[in-house]
Amino acid sequence: ITGVHDTKNNFLKSIKQGHTEIAPSQMFAAASILEGCSFINGSPQNTFCPALIEMAREKMVFIGGDDFKSGQTKIKSVLVDFLVASG
Repeated sequence: ITGVHDTKNNFLKSIKQGHTEIAPSQMFAAASILEGCSFINGSPQNTFCPALIEMAREKMVFIGGDDFKSGQTKIKSVLVDFLVASG
């Protein structure tokens, strides 16, 4: 949405104002990016917008993913194997 998701400044302003078009997954992504942490999106929502991409490029952090359900069996298999091996 123009004025909300289009630029970093508009996006951060919209979060502060509690804009209803900011998804929770977008707030988590923004928090991760601002802290310099990569963000892997497991939400089926369209989390990544031009503002978040701009922020990730500025901070030089990786963002990716679009929905864990599309690969749910693979994700579960990998996580189960990892957790079992970890004790």
